[in-house]
Formats: sequence, C-alpha cells, structure tokens
Amino acid sequence: MHWPVSLPPDTGAEYGKEDRTKHDPSWTFVDTWREMEKLLATGKTKAIGVCNFSTVNLDKLLQSATITPAVNQTEIQPLLPQDKLHQYCKDKGIVQTAFGPLGGSQSGGSLHTHPVITSIAQAHNTGTANVMLSWAVQRGWSVVPKSTTPARIAQNLQGNVILTPDEMAQIDGMAKSPNKGKRFNVPQWGVTIFHDDEGIDLE
Repeated sequence: MHWPVSLPPDTGAEYGKEDRTKHDPSWTFVDTWREMEKLLATGKTKAIGVCNFSTVNLDKLLQSATITPAVNQTEIQPLLPQDKLHQYCKDKGIVQTAFGPLGGSQSGGSLHTHPVITSIAQAHNTGTANVMLSWAVQRGWSVVPKSTTPARIAQNLQGNVILTPDEMAQIDGMAKSPNKGKRFNVPQWGVTIFHDDEGIDLE
C-alpha cells in the first residue's frame, strides 16, 4: 500500500494526475489492508507491506490487522533517520526499507556534496552514494536507491564499505544539524513533521 490515504474511486483525472488532497471518507487504509490480507490465501503473493506509514498509522492498522506488514517503506536518509519509527518497526517485526536513501540526485547536489559524506567517501576511495548506502545498511535498513545513470547504478551495486563507529557517528550527527528532518520527497497530500526525544516521526 503506497500511501495511508484513499482517493475517491473516480477522480475524473488521468491516473497519476489526481488531486491527492481529496480523500474518500468512506474507505480507509484499514479497509485496503483487509482486502490485501486476502491476497495471501490465493498463493499469488508471499508477503504484503505498506509505505509511508508513521507509528500513529501503524498503530491504527495493527488494531484490526490479522497480518502484520512485512515491510514499511519510507524516506530514510542521513537528515531523516526516523529513529522512533525504526525502533517501532523493529519491535513489531516490520522491516524498514529506505527509499530516497541518497537524499536526492547527484546532479542536484543535495547530500552528495555534504562535507561529512564527501570526506568519508574520500577516506574509503569510494563514491558518496556507497557511503550513504553503507550507513543505512549498517543501521539495519534495506535500501532501494534510484538512478537513471548506468555508471551510478553499477557503482551502487559494488557492495558496502565498512564504516567505522566514528564515521557512523559523524553521519548520525548530520540529523542534529539545522536541517534536521529535511525531506526530499514531500507528498501532495501533506505531512506534518514533529520532533520529540525519541527522534522524528511523520504523522
């Protein structure tokens, strides 16, 4: 389930161009999940999961779900580690998958030019993407980086580098900067970011 929202069944717009700020009040993500659970009995799928679910939404889902999501895919990158959500999913046996783990495109700069990332990349004689992917894997997430450039795709598949505890701490520290909680992917339907002592969650 890509978003914890339900669009009206007939928006009158071309698929993918709907006004995603208008939701169907008669159908919720709990209803969608109930139908998804039925797919497992068909033998056509082995696991079902969700995307972009906060701890609040996961709590709502698990109140009635008979099957716990196998995975929750959310934006996770050095400025948005979502520690509270990660711990919640770990406690519930839900794998966290990071989309946007590189924090934007290399052509657009973003985290690929951050001094912490570039200095660690130079120390390991590797690319900035490899540093961020290695950090995410060592933090316990699965990652789904995106690229349209063959050379960068090949580089992403070269394998992880082993970051030292100090290097991990340096990257972790990026989330304490003034850019803490920075999102590179903002849904049209809106999201509120709040901070607490346990980290960042999306509601």
